[in-house]
Amino acid sequence: MLDETLIPNLLTLLPCIFRCVCHLYIAVRLAAYRCITAMAISMTLDVMGSVIENVVPMLGDITSIHSKQGVDMLVSLVVQGYGIELVPYAPLLVVSVLRCMSDSDHSVRQSVTHRFATLMPLLPLAYGASPPIGLSEHLSRSQEDVKFLEQLIDNSHIDNYKLSTELKVTLRSFMPPTVNHY
Repeated sequence: MLDETLIPNLLTLLPCIFRCVCHLYIAVRLAAYRCITAMAISMTLDVMGSVIENVVPMLGDITSIHSKQGVDMLVSLVVQGYGIELVPYAPLLVVSVLRCMSDSDHSVRQSVTHRFATLMPLLPLAYGASPPIGLSEHLSRSQEDVKFLEQLIDNSHIDNYKLSTELKVTLRSFMPPTVNHY
């Protein structure tokens, strides 16, 4: 167990460790992953809050493949290490990972697709749960993201889509839901 007096000192090291997540060399990234996951076990709220606020946005960094690969691997290890305890954070991670699934780099697309598949089973458990404590308001969950995740989990929440042209036919019962998906 970690001595409580060391926690503030360790938290001051997080920004430096976060920079190592995006390092060119894999060995440096692996050391950073291990540090963050070990710290997250002892200081979940502080570390996961910092990961969501500071590291996960790096998935959108279009200038560095190493950043995306590093953040993806960190998310992978956090998901493996936490399992069911990650449920409150799953919606926040899924939206960011999903945004990265159309990346121009094949290796990034492939790895975030695996991460998405790992996080999806946690979403129904997080449905209706309150957001994690300690996150800033703008990161906790935007209403747009919440609505999107509800539609992803339960397609009965999908809004009706209005066609731009009038059809002079009657759609069969299975057709309107298909149109709504597009």
